[in-house]
Amino acid sequence: MAARRWILTLLPAAMLAVLAACGGGSTANVQNPSAPQTATVSIAFQTAPPASIPINSTPSFTAVVSNDPSNAGVDWSLTCPNKSSCGSLSSLHTSSGQPTTYIPPSTLSGNSQSFTIVAFATADHNQNVAAPVTVTAFGSVLNGSYVFQGQGVGADSGPYQFAGVMLLNGNGAITSGEQTVNFFDQNPNIGVVVSRSDSITGGSYFLGPDGRGTITVTTNDLDIGQNGVETFSFVFLSTSHVLIAETDPAESATGTMDLQTSTATPSGGYAFVVSGTDIPSVSPTAFGGVFNIDSPNNISGAGSVADQNLAGTVTANQTLSGTISSPDSFGAVTLNLTMPGFQSATTFQFTGYIVDATHIKLIESDNNSGGGSGSTSGVAIGQGTATGTFKGTSSFSGTYVFEVLGVDLSGFTPDTLTSVGLFTADGSGDLANGFTDTLLQQNGAQGTAGAQLSVTFSGSYTVSVAGTGRVHVLFNHIHPAPKPGYGPLYFFYLTGNGNPVLFLDASDNNFNYPSLGVGIAYPQAPAPLTFGGDYGFSFTQQNGSENDGTGQMNADSTAGTLSGIADNNSAFTTTFNNPISGTFAPPAANGLFAGTLSGTAFDFSPFAVDYYIVDPTQGFFVETDLVNPNAPSGVVSFGYYAARTPVCAGCP
Repeated sequence: MAARRWILTLLPAAMLAVLAACGGGSTANVQNPSAPQTATVSIAFQTAPPASIPINSTPSFTAVVSNDPSNAGVDWSLTCPNKSSCGSLSSLHTSSGQPTTYIPPSTLSGNSQSFTIVAFATADHNQNVAAPVTVTAFGSVLNGSYVFQGQGVGADSGPYQFAGVMLLNGNGAITSGEQTVNFFDQNPNIGVVVSRSDSITGGSYFLGPDGRGTITVTTNDLDIGQNGVETFSFVFLSTSHVLIAETDPAESATGTMDLQTSTATPSGGYAFVVSGTDIPSVSPTAFGGVFNIDSPNNISGAGSVADQNLAGTVTANQTLSGTISSPDSFGAVTLNLTMPGFQSATTFQFTGYIVDATHIKLIESDNNSGGGSGSTSGVAIGQGTATGTFKGTSSFSGTYVFEVLGVDLSGFTPDTLTSVGLFTADGSGDLANGFTDTLLQQNGAQGTAGAQLSVTFSGSYTVSVAGTGRVHVLFNHIHPAPKPGYGPLYFFYLTGNGNPVLFLDASDNNFNYPSLGVGIAYPQAPAPLTFGGDYGFSFTQQNGSENDGTGQMNADSTAGTLSGIADNNSAFTTTFNNPISGTFAPPAANGLFAGTLSGTAFDFSPFAVDYYIVDPTQGFFVETDLVNPNAPSGVVSFGYYAARTPVCAGCP
């Protein structure tokens, strides 16, 4: 009972206390405190990411997580329309406040790629922050109309050629253009080499920080490239000059792309050379000469001349006449030429794409149904004010470096003749100090699989008294004298004004090494002739299938070593980012020196080469181990190199 009374006593006291608290007066106001609130996890970039970054940069991104007692850190992700070109992050997880580094993709499909970088609070992925960023390449360095041209082979191993104009907008897009293509049409209703003129309806281009890039050209011709889309690798030399190689599964070729600076109607004399296939006889052909536009749109025949090598049959010093149209909106002209003395065909139509006041890229366009005269392409160089003035041997003098890429007529396959050399013309009809590396991939005259002529020579020449600039050139006094004998004949076409000379390979007078081709001879700069620094290059190889490519390299003149990267199309299989290396000896006084090249971009590696310097900014190289008794390569290779300008300050 006592305990029960104690409980009853306490209850009235408690009730009185509650009532007192609810009443007024001087009684104190007592409240219970609310429970403390839990802080929400949050995340933010420490510094706002930039809206745009160049492709050669590696920026860092940092995010800070707040109110995370577990200190779980940050998870990172990248999203973009094309996952293969997003790039990558150095780390997908970091501590709060610690950076991750963004590594851009090595290439883009155009000049820019947008992506989104997202930072998640690891403790709560619902808490995240995202930033859009655009990676930009260096397409702004290429802006304007560019004339492009190349020669190579199609999937049938027959000749393949193209020339045209494409308009680059400076932001990675090709907006318009036109081109002419010669190729073997395997349509059973045709089955011969044909010519097509096509509109360029679009495309894109990418230029990376090391000067290498890619081009995609869209046409309305489904028979070329892949369903009308052509792809090229290229190396940037300057805003006005680029080396290109076609990298399609059905076509392979090397060539050039040059900024178009004039579309004015041509006039005066033009030296020209072209090579390819004669349609009626289905034979290799090459011809050249001078066409003189002596009145508006007209080539009367005065001051014009032409020579032909048709599968080894030479027709020399023929008359030439014709017409030339006014340029269209892309700077293209139509040339109709008549050469009555030529074998097989005597009338030809060319489309000429004007580069500037001196240069025109030529491609034959008379065989759109397979029944034309031929499938050839080449170049014309204007003689300007020198037209008609080349009279007497004094018109031709100085030291020249020359190259020929053509056909070993033992097998009729394109690009199986490679020849590079140098000589001095004395202005009085004699040649001296000559040296050449001439290789024929299929010729067996020397008892080996292929023929090589690495020889010194002298020679003689005569200049046409008609003043056209046609020069008859014979190499002789060759040492060591090859067995059987060798006596090459050439027709040179002078351009004057310090421009290169064009020429036709009229084959071997002794008929032991039959060949044909066309070439160019550059005046060699005075000594010293140096080799060192950053270069772009292109190359062509033949060993039964063709390998074409472009790349960039650095020549260390102190160490005598080369290093670089090449992109190539070998047997219609393209590979990119192939490291190359090499060695070389110091250049001799005449600009000739030996070296080696190696790398997976080449069909035979390592291989020996000779370099020929034109001037400190450019030159040629040619493979010299075709029939090496210790390790014959079976491959002929020809290349051109030129100094390249970096695409940006700080770019390699």
